[in-house]
Order: sequence, then structure tokens, then C-alpha cells
Amino acid sequence: MLARFVLPPTVHSHAHHRVWQTGGYDMNVWSRKKLLEKLNYMHNNPVRRGLVSEPGEWPWLSWRFYYRQDSSILRMDPVP
Repeated sequence: MLARFVLPPTVHSHAHHRVWQTGGYDMNVWSRKKLLEKLNYMHNNPVRRGLVSEPGEWPWLSWRFYYRQDSSILRMDPVP
């Protein structure tokens, strides 16, 4: 499976594999306000991309867990 993520020789990088797209960054979430902002951003990504008309239609989102208390598809620990 790792072979699927090998970077081509034209990519100048110290890494040999890449899973995530470039341009992103990690971030520590320290407040409830920022947590809700990031959850809403993630939950609305499929809607913004035109993949679904509402977040609940995308089965792999935590939206179903948080807003419908539905863990039948994606079971997770709730963020306090």
C-alpha cells in the first residue's frame, strides 16, 4: 500500500512518501469557539465541493455523530 504514496523523482522533497496534499498545516485547538469553527468547516466541506446538499448526506463525517447522535457508520469519542 505504501507504494501508492511514493513521490515521483521530479518532486524535490526530503520525504519519500506523501499522504496529505501540500498547502495544509496542523493547528492546536485551544478553545471551544475554535473547536466549533473547525468542526463546522470540516462538516461543510462536502457541501462546498458540491458532493452533497447537506452535511448529513456524507456518511464519513462526524456531523452524523454530533447532530444526530448516530454512531452506526462512524463511531468516535465525543469532543467535550
